[in-house]
Parts: sequence; structure tokens; C-alpha cells
Amino acid sequence: MQLRRLEIENFRGVTKLDLAIGNTTVLIGENNTGKTAVLDALRFALRSIKTRRGCAFEEYDFHLPTPNAEPSDSPAISIRLTFKEDQPGEWDNQQVAKLNRAKILQVDGAGCSLVILKVGARFDAASQDFVQDWEFQNPQGAALTGLSDTSLATLHSEVSYFYLSALRDASKQFDAKGPFWRPFLKESQLTPEKRAEIESKLSEVNELIISSHTSFSQVVSRLKAVREVVSVANGGNDIVSIDAVPGRLFDMLSKAAVSINTTTGAKIPVGRHGEGTQSLAVLTLFNAYLQAWNKGDPIVALEEPEAHLHPSAVRALWQLIEKIPGQKIISTHSGDLLSEVPPAAVVRLARVAGQLGAWPVSGVALTDPQSRQFNFHIRHARGELLFAKGWLLGEGESEVTLLPEIARIVGFNLERAGVRCVPFRQSDIGLYLTVADGLGISWVTLTDNDQQGQSTIQKVRAALNGRSENRMLHIMPEDDLEQHLCVNGFGDVYENLLTAQTREQVTVPNTDPAYWKQVTKAVSKQKTVAIQTVLQEMRSGRRVPRLLKWAVVTAANLAKSR
Repeated sequence: MQLRRLEIENFRGVTKLDLAIGNTTVLIGENNTGKTAVLDALRFALRSIKTRRGCAFEEYDFHLPTPNAEPSDSPAISIRLTFKEDQPGEWDNQQVAKLNRAKILQVDGAGCSLVILKVGARFDAASQDFVQDWEFQNPQGAALTGLSDTSLATLHSEVSYFYLSALRDASKQFDAKGPFWRPFLKESQLTPEKRAEIESKLSEVNELIISSHTSFSQVVSRLKAVREVVSVANGGNDIVSIDAVPGRLFDMLSKAAVSINTTTGAKIPVGRHGEGTQSLAVLTLFNAYLQAWNKGDPIVALEEPEAHLHPSAVRALWQLIEKIPGQKIISTHSGDLLSEVPPAAVVRLARVAGQLGAWPVSGVALTDPQSRQFNFHIRHARGELLFAKGWLLGEGESEVTLLPEIARIVGFNLERAGVRCVPFRQSDIGLYLTVADGLGISWVTLTDNDQQGQSTIQKVRAALNGRSENRMLHIMPEDDLEQHLCVNGFGDVYENLLTAQTREQVTVPNTDPAYWKQVTKAVSKQKTVAIQTVLQEMRSGRRVPRLLKWAVVTAANLAKSR
């Protein structure tokens, strides 16, 4: 059974969210946009809530709409899960029969089987306590009647849910009581004969160690004096023994430890390695557990699988994640991991106009050329752009170097505002505008006024969709950024870079409109030096050109308003 839709209302920071779930769903977005809430909502619905008694939810699981709101006044939590066939007849007959007997199976107009479960919680005024409840529904949202209380258990028997949090302590997970390690330590897989053989050999090894360590005999002799003080059950002379090696198989297995070689080849317990190695070891253990012990296709939730890993290791991590069985729902903050994830699996959670929404990459209408450009210029090269709240789009290196520093100079921190500066010259500005609008990312464009700039201006205007051109599009009156800087008080920076040879390329007086065009062209090979010098002058107090200041301030304010 595959989960195909998750609807959440009034759960923690989520007032309302409708999320389509694929075979693999990778959730991205800023902190506090609901990624962990999605994983926890599934945990409540598929694992924590088993009866109508009590309440698995805590006070702070309820949405608090105002600073002074009380959980008891909060609206009820609602978590609705829809399991559905993609094609009629996809679920096997035995499963369909079991769900039918429980009276929870529905069939939609296309003939696809589905099961809809809604769980929730509310404050009960009569009992003055929080209560939980659950029900199965039809596609129209009406509760199914005449169900047994075992119907929820029937669903849980068909759908298992496993959750691996971002905090992965290998010493706990590889402990004998660890949920994923413990099953591998069971001795029930051995025949009685094989178990007896192993324990006999353990006894021989133990006797060899004791007999070789002569000082142990002194300990045994002294400890026999215990019977002079208290009675010892069963009597006999062998009332004291030393177990250098566990004599019983279950005792030995409980002490089994996993070691991983260091770069020198030395074997070190996994809990003594660095955080990255521990995190990866727990993830591989989780995979081994699901491969060996799970029955059927589980729903697997992974929170930040990239935790503590080097970027190169993160990129290689996706190959391991793909091997984990079942339907996977993953939250991540890693652009490196995103570079390896199939685009159709990525869903961005973001707040737009104060409302949380799900923005799937699969829903962005890209042409085939744009899809190739998206994979090359954004997903593979700069996956972190998809996590931003806003983009400040500039033509090339000079803009991307200059604009973030201008923001700092005028008192704005673009990173804190969630804005990334994006060069679009090597691709198509239309690609960035389509992706930004399709994923709920605000954008502002700063463009030149040359021939290429005119093409950019037309595409931006076509993408405004009623938004203010004055805010979204900033056009420099001159051909390019360098000329704009010269006209607005930084001409001396470029003139000082002229040499005797390059000065010959400037053939008009400084009163001629073509003068700055000739100057910037003459020093074009020193553009980077010029931009750095301009920044030094701005930091020293020279006035920032108004148009550039307005572009960064607008970008920051648009992102903050989301």
C-alpha cells in the first residue's frame, strides 16, 4: 500500500498543508516550515495512536495562533492519510480481502482501491483534558460507520512506519537494546545442537585463559571463603568461577560490538568514531534491518540523512538511500544531496503570504531545454538555491560579487533574509523566473540595458503577472554595470586602471556619452580588480548608487514578507 496524500491541519506550526506523496518524496525548505512536522504527523497516525483512549499528542503539538494562545483554546488537530492504488488491481487480492473484511476499503470512480484514515486530537471541556480520536472516511470526507475498534490495527498490520531522526548516536543504536541492532543478536536462528557446540567451545576458551593466567587461582581460592559466612546454594567445591569469556551464547551476543577500521587499519568501535561515520553507520544498520526483518513495503522517514557528512560523501549517499526498501519520505537541508535526487521527488515547503504550501518541482512547467538547464545550472551546480526564500538575479560575476556587499553596507544581510544572488547570463533568465514562481521563491532582477539586456527585460515583463515592475525589475540606464558605476561616481576607479597603452583606446573627451563605454572596454580585463576597488570605496563612505541600493533592499524586503 502506498501513501499518496497527506493533509495536516493545526499541528504545531502547520495550520493547513496538503501534500502529495510519491514513492520517494524529498522535503526541502527553511527551518520551521514543517518538514519535521510532516514526519511526526505520520508517526502519530501510523504508530503512536492505537486506541481512542488517552492522548498521544502533547500540549505543544497543538497550533498556537497567537503569542498568548493556550493549547486548550487551540483548534483541533487533524491528520488525514490517503492510501491509494495508482492503477486498478495494483494491491494484491489477499490484502484487498483483509481491508474489505475490516470495512475500510473504498473504490474511487476510476476503479482504484483506497483507504482514508483521519486521526486527531482536541481539548475536551467536559473532562478538562486532551483527547484523541480516529476514523476511516470515504473520499467525500464522511466517516465510515459500523467499524470495529480493530480496524485501525488492521491498517497498521498492512502499513509499517519507521522513523530515523537526525540525531543518530551509534553507541545507542548499536547497543543490545537498540531497536535495529537487537534483532540481529537473537540466538533463535541457531539449532540447539549448534548452540551447544558453540557454548562448549566457549567453555574451552575460557578454561584456557584461566589456566594460563595463574593469578586467577588466587582470586578463586580467596572467594571460596564466602561459604564460611553465608550458605551457598547447591554446595559443591566449584562455587566460584571466573568467566573471561561469556559461557552462554545469549550473554556473548549481548556484548557483540561493531568496529570500523581507521585509516591505519586499526579496528575501533563504531561509537568511538566521528559523528559523520557514526551517522552513516546507523543509516546502514537501518537499511540492513529493513532488508532483513521487515515484511512488506514500509513507509520510511529519514530526517537529514546527510548529518555530519562531508559534501562528497553526501553526494554518494543517495546511492545508499535508494537501496532502502519501501516508500521513502526524506527531509534535508543539503544542496549536495539534492544534486543527486531525481527532480520529480523534490517538494519545497514554503510560506507565501503567511500560508504554508507544498511546491513540487514536478509541478514546474519547464520545456525540455529548460529541464536540462535546470539540472545543470541549479540542481547539480547550485542545489542550495532551492532552499532560498528569494533570488536577486544579476547578469554575471560582477553583480554577484557586488550586490551582497552593497546589502551589508546599507544595513541588510541577504543571507539572513534568505536571499541568494544568482547569475543568469550562462543560462536563460526565463528558466530562473519559471522555477522561482513554481517553487514559491520571490525574485528581483537587475539587468543591463544593452541588446542582451533588452531580451531580459522582455522576459521579465512577461513573467510579472500583475506584480509591480518597479519592484521586480531594475534596469540600469547604461549598457552594463561597469558603465553604471562610472556614471554614478566611480569613474575615477576605472580611469586609474588605464595604462599608457589602453588609454589610446579612449578617443572621445569625458563629456562625450561614449566616454565611459570606451573606458570600461579598455580596462575590461581588470573588471574584478575594479569591482573590488569600488567596494573598498563604498565601505569607506562613498555613496552607493541609488538603483543598486534599491535592488538589494527590495529583494530583502520581498523575501522577509513571505
